[in-house]
Amino acid sequence: MPTLKDLRLQAHLSVAELSRRANVDRKTVERAEDGQPVQDVKAYAIVEALSNILGKSIKLEEVEGLNIL
Repeated sequence: MPTLKDLRLQAHLSVAELSRRANVDRKTVERAEDGQPVQDVKAYAIVEALSNILGKSIKLEEVEGLNIL
């Protein structure tokens, strides 16, 4: 399973750009990539943004190391 960082790099996005597209704080993306807990709604927003950019459906449970509150 890919990590959040793997997916972000596959999408050729910086942390700042992903946070902008997901409408979450940059630190939230950094915490999520580090395996720290993030709110479910914010995790969903990040994964949804990556899904849209990559043009494929990605479920929260398909992202390795994503720690959801």
